[in-house]
Amino acid sequence: MSRILSGTRYLVVLPVVGLAIAASVFFIFGGIGLIRLLIELSIGAITNLTHESVEMERGLVIFEVVEFVHLFLVGTVLYITAIGLYQLFVHEIKFPNWLKIDSTEELETNLIGVTVVVLAVNFMGAVFVGGSEDLFEYGAGIALPIAALGVFLGLRAWSTKLNKETPSDDSRSTTSNEQPVIQQTAKD
Repeated sequence: MSRILSGTRYLVVLPVVGLAIAASVFFIFGGIGLIRLLIELSIGAITNLTHESVEMERGLVIFEVVEFVHLFLVGTVLYITAIGLYQLFVHEIKFPNWLKIDSTEELETNLIGVTVVVLAVNFMGAVFVGGSEDLFEYGAGIALPIAALGVFLGLRAWSTKLNKETPSDDSRSTTSNEQPVIQQTAKD
């Protein structure tokens, strides 16, 4: 039975491959789109040098670039998830220390960090586009999950720190000096 259960860990290869393909699609199409945008901007700047049109398009260009950054960040989330699942269930891969995943907590922390950046980029895009009447509500809708994730990470770190500082019952070793104190307390 343990051999069967051990073999089922390779089922995680399916979502890993799917996530890696999805991340690749985001990176490839985002990269091609960004290069195309930069070429179009360069050609447009050469052919149309009026200052007024440049000012009007600046906000739109910033928004489009931010949208490509958003694509890359979502691709990064998918990529980190694929790598983390593979490292947790199948085999360790030699990556830089910041990308090494040893537990589901580390995977969650990495994903939360990138998710916060994605949410911030979304809000930044809305600010650059402007004209949004409900920008305050939109910002609050983004800020609340970011604050909740920050509290979650803070509480988790605090709990982990407490668990490391508090010795467990199994880790205490009794010495000959401690035994009489325990016996005296039991007599009193």
